[in-house]
Amino acid sequence: MVMLSKSISGFGIPMSILLMKRELDIFKPGEHNGTFRGNQLAFVGAKAGIEYYVNEKMDVSTKNKEELIRAFRQNEIQPLNDKIQVRGIGMIWGIDFGQIDYDLAKKVSYNCFQNGLIIEVAGRRDAVLKLLPPLTIEDDELVKGLEIIKKAIGNVM
Repeated sequence: MVMLSKSISGFGIPMSILLMKRELDIFKPGEHNGTFRGNQLAFVGAKAGIEYYVNEKMDVSTKNKEELIRAFRQNEIQPLNDKIQVRGIGMIWGIDFGQIDYDLAKKVSYNCFQNGLIIEVAGRRDAVLKLLPPLTIEDDELVKGLEIIKKAIGNVM
């Protein structure tokens, strides 16, 4: 069995799902209900989110954006300092400044904010700048954000 929860409805509404093998499902319809599992709006949102994902080919779009981030990381971010470590997959990436200065990520985050980009820090001692753009971000907006990050790193270093 696998339990999923959080804002999995696709629109910020809490919902949970229990995935299980068919042979483990001994319940009759409506027999295992509760408000903690979700509500009608969450289920309607989840259905719309799944339809959007399929219709807009979000899997292909996400893969393309991953390659855009990967190329930007390799060609624009890492050449700034060989001690910057960047790792990630898909649309989740971290720029780790821990080998340079633990406070650098916070300074870069603040500089990004001053230039119109809200970005968080994470990791040990908040030394990692966390890239977590929405899957639906347009390519030009993604590039604009990446450019702000690059500029902020240059400003701070």
